[in-house]
Amino acid sequence: MALPDFSMRQLLEAGAHFGHQAHRWNPKMSPFIFGVRNNIHILDLSQSVPMLHRALQAVSDTVARGGRVLFVGTKRQAQDAIADAAKRSAQYYVNSRWLGGMLTNWKTISASIQRLRKVEELLNGGGTGLTKKERLMLSRERDKLEKALGGIKDMGGTPDMIFVIDTNKEQLAIKEAQRLGIPVAAIVDSNSDPDGITFPVPANDDAGRAIQLYCDLIARSAIDGIGRASGDQGIDLGASAAPVVEEALEPAAAEGQVFETLTTPRGAPDDLTKLSGMGPDAVQKLNDGGVFHFWQIAAMTPAEVSKIDHDLKLGGKIEREGWVAQARDLADA
Repeated sequence: MALPDFSMRQLLEAGAHFGHQAHRWNPKMSPFIFGVRNNIHILDLSQSVPMLHRALQAVSDTVARGGRVLFVGTKRQAQDAIADAAKRSAQYYVNSRWLGGMLTNWKTISASIQRLRKVEELLNGGGTGLTKKERLMLSRERDKLEKALGGIKDMGGTPDMIFVIDTNKEQLAIKEAQRLGIPVAAIVDSNSDPDGITFPVPANDDAGRAIQLYCDLIARSAIDGIGRASGDQGIDLGASAAPVVEEALEPAAAEGQVFETLTTPRGAPDDLTKLSGMGPDAVQKLNDGGVFHFWQIAAMTPAEVSKIDHDLKLGGKIEREGWVAQARDLADA
């Protein structure tokens, strides 16, 4: 096994170079900013590539030494990618909410994990002797604890390294890691503070495709570390009952355009009123939901159309007015 390969082209295709609007920036990020386009900061990927490689190497080395890596990303765009990557690489994750003291007060967190296990045992045993109301209350307690602690219930102690998406949102996690001397690898956007981050990677921390790429690379680096550790111990992975499988990462462009919501438009937002039946109210709803461009609407699948329509209360307009087909024509134009 070896560290996963990636290229600047993959980062470009994933939108990793887009920062925030020029007035929403942290001056400490100025060394990593290439320039400004349409009032949007453009991050310098020539620096991002080697810095990301260093972060991947650090993750692999940590796991190879028998260490544990904690994936942290509680923003909506990152939740699924964080959980999937951590599970695939046999690591740990927090993707719902960072509880105060999750690292610095591990004793209390351990007590909550023990409570989660006890509740699971009671419910898995059929809840014998419990009333219907008691089983319902226990189910709710289990779901609440599982959401908060499910990703770390098998961690057994504080991690040896944490990987963070969005340092602004996860400031508490970073401060706790710094207090305990735990190395931090993090994606730092143009509005982030890189101080105190052991392995900063200047890149977009909002785009779904970019987050998916980072998480996949970190997961594959952890898998590489597992392989190195097994090799040092003389274990033949090829002969194991369930050998570790390292999935190939395909370039994002090969799959075509993928729908994603944005926190801010990439450059100037498109004039969505060019779509038939699109009024100011609908435009405002779409913007509030993170949709600013024709290419976003054009990339929607039927399932995404249904979800966006339901979430934004558009009353079936996306399908009824044929906005996806119209958006494709306008995006091509």
